[in-house]
Amino acid sequence: MAGREADQAQKSIDQSITIRQETQKAEDKWAEERLRLKEEYERLEHDNDRLGVENEALEKDVAVLRGSVESLEREIGQIAGISEELLPFLEETYDRLETLVRGDVPFLRDERERRLETLRRTLDDATVSAGEKFRKVMEALSVEAEYGNTVEVYREEVEIDGKEIQVNIFRLGRISLFFQSLDGKMAGHFDPAAFEWKKFPPGYNQAISAAMEMGAKQRPVDLLVLPLGRLVMK
Repeated sequence: MAGREADQAQKSIDQSITIRQETQKAEDKWAEERLRLKEEYERLEHDNDRLGVENEALEKDVAVLRGSVESLEREIGQIAGISEELLPFLEETYDRLETLVRGDVPFLRDERERRLETLRRTLDDATVSAGEKFRKVMEALSVEAEYGNTVEVYREEVEIDGKEIQVNIFRLGRISLFFQSLDGKMAGHFDPAAFEWKKFPPGYNQAISAAMEMGAKQRPVDLLVLPLGRLVMK
């Protein structure tokens, strides 16, 4: 009888130990789980704070971009308004330039006509910006203005007494054009009043030859007496 009670007591003790061991294992497992969940919570909380900061920065960036877009839209509107005012001005300037070139003394006629044709195509091209058109018009005006500050010698055919002859041309700024035949025996100038080429008396040949050499940089620049003709008021 006593042995049976001892066995039952031992069983109870063993069961208690087993239950305690299982309980401890469960507690240890839950402790690990709680630690894992705590760490996960802290990580998520940190991520949430970081995302909050990034979101605030993003909102500021969006506000700046929105302001830039609005500013750009205003500038586009201003550019459109300027273009509407600029294009008529460019057309008027082109007309004046065309009148100047075609009514001017006939130097570098082909070159200047080609420049006008190129400029006309640029102004008519809808794909070219108003700014680029303005630049091209100013560039053409600058070239024309520069002619007034330069001299040059070039070869060209001119009509003298109803005949086309090859001559050397001496351009003195925009003031005068002089010519001399290739054999040096005939010289003359362009008369803007009559709008035709006219011969000089033979006595001017030496002065024109010297002017040609100076214009071609074949001799030092010196004082010359050249007949400039009459001024034409337009």
